[in-house]
Amino acid sequence: MQDSHKNLFRAPELQAGNPEISMAPLIDVVFLLLIFFMVTTVFPENRGLVITPPESQAAEQLAMKKMTFFVAANGEVEFKGSIINVADIRRIVTEQLAAAPDTAVLVQIDKAASTEVFVSVLDACKLAGAKQVGIATNAASATTAN
Repeated sequence: MQDSHKNLFRAPELQAGNPEISMAPLIDVVFLLLIFFMVTTVFPENRGLVITPPESQAAEQLAMKKMTFFVAANGEVEFKGSIINVADIRRIVTEQLAAAPDTAVLVQIDKAASTEVFVSVLDACKLAGAKQVGIATNAASATTAN
């Protein structure tokens, strides 16, 4: 009878196997971090050249389809996020005008850029057949008009 009482109060033996680390919570956390960074990331509109356009008293908005070339202070020309050379401008404008003849060309040039680069960009646009070539400027405030 004493043997039966020993079995009643005896703790069960643990089956010790190989310890494992569960990867499921880690994958969940990484997935949540990925979603967080995707949602909170801000994509700037102009990731390319940083330019400061000159001011103009007669600045107007261009209300038609346009293609924009950016000219930096160091003379680099950018189109749709890629640095191009002046020879490429003529080809790009010709192709665009063949697809949409009413497209205007807008040149946004840094005020510190050389006149030589500016004139060569304008020449390339005109030689490609562009009828409407505009220069992007900032509207001058009333205080700078004096």
